[in-house]
Amino acid sequence: MSDETPNPSTGPKAGHGGEQKRTDEERLLDEIAKQKELIDAPPDDAKERIIRRANEKKLGQLEFKYQLMVEKKRLACELLKFQELYGDLYSEPCLICLDDIRVHASANLIEWFNCCGGFICKSCARDVREPGVGTSVDRCPLCRESLHAKTTAEKKAQVMSLAKRGVIWAQSNVGWCMTLGMRGFEIQVQTGMEWINKAAAQNYPAALYALSILYREGIASELERSQGRANELLLEAANLGHVLANSDLADCHQKGADGFEKNPDEFYFRASVAFALDNTHEEAARILGGLHFNKNQILAEPSPYLACYYRNIAASEDTTGSASYFYSKSLLRLAYNDRKTLKGSNELPAAFFWLRKSRDMGCNVAREMLKKWEIFAQKTCGNCGKKVQADEKFKQCSKCKAQWYCSKECQIEAWRAGHKQDCKRATILKFEDYLNAE
Repeated sequence: MSDETPNPSTGPKAGHGGEQKRTDEERLLDEIAKQKELIDAPPDDAKERIIRRANEKKLGQLEFKYQLMVEKKRLACELLKFQELYGDLYSEPCLICLDDIRVHASANLIEWFNCCGGFICKSCARDVREPGVGTSVDRCPLCRESLHAKTTAEKKAQVMSLAKRGVIWAQSNVGWCMTLGMRGFEIQVQTGMEWINKAAAQNYPAALYALSILYREGIASELERSQGRANELLLEAANLGHVLANSDLADCHQKGADGFEKNPDEFYFRASVAFALDNTHEEAARILGGLHFNKNQILAEPSPYLACYYRNIAASEDTTGSASYFYSKSLLRLAYNDRKTLKGSNELPAAFFWLRKSRDMGCNVAREMLKKWEIFAQKTCGNCGKKVQADEKFKQCSKCKAQWYCSKECQIEAWRAGHKQDCKRATILKFEDYLNAE
């Protein structure tokens, strides 16, 4: 086995595609260089400022596109390295589109059906729910059994029947529910452990991961806590490609916790593998976003664009306000990263939008930070840069509430110069769509 990191452009499946990808990167670098030339000269009047703004916005879009392309190539490379180290990842074809799915990697990639025990990929699951597309949503697309709401007892009976038939994911689920006493199952720790062990004996990563948690925490008099056994099971699950296990392992290597040594390289590797396997995984996105936001020994050149990209994914299902708070800070960093006086686009309205979302979810840190941002922002005109005087009060934009202006004239000039677009796109939830919005 080679110790060299495999390169996707020279791997067995790359061929012409790898060459095309490399050409795309070179093309983007050429476009970035040309775009920088367009904005080198300082603008003389308002019209030139508007033109330069458009050029700078285009430059930002190109830079992000290039950096994301390079990052995806890096993730693919890390996944190839992982498979070289630990073997090919288990996959099965989706029963509708027949695309290979790494069904054991993450629950986010598939949708299981309790009626028949089958699964389809998330993409097909979304399609069948679209009005007028594919199979009616009131029936299973595989066995045609009704999917109308069932009682907890009926759902319990279905998954129990699947477990008894030997359906591996159902065995793991039944065991977990019995162990914790949830979803209609009474607490039966020993019986639950037996079901989880049935699935774990077949190298089902989710069952191995569940056992790792149980051994790490212990269960009163039922199961003695064993950090050593928990770590063994966590490694097994992670090396089989389980996303949560790799994410947890990354966290352990970052902190040097739970018996694992502090190892920056392994930390970065495990987090990258977790995201490469499931690009919706919030914890892996949080870790990678943090690496691109904070100075660290791992990344020579952290990217403010990738910090926003990853932290936006982490914020997509935020319920506590924490992820939205960190995403707002990344947007603020992007706003002040470069070309401060004439920016192609202004990220402040979006940063304020996400900070307010965080505050509304109950995040106290965001509440205090918002007060500081507002005090700071209202001291300077968002158009001409004039500083507020002791007896003055600047006018706040009524839409985004993120910019203040010294006069009606400045507000109108800023609105026409591009603040209208900044306001409009501030509430776009996906970072890529936000950055590319006109």
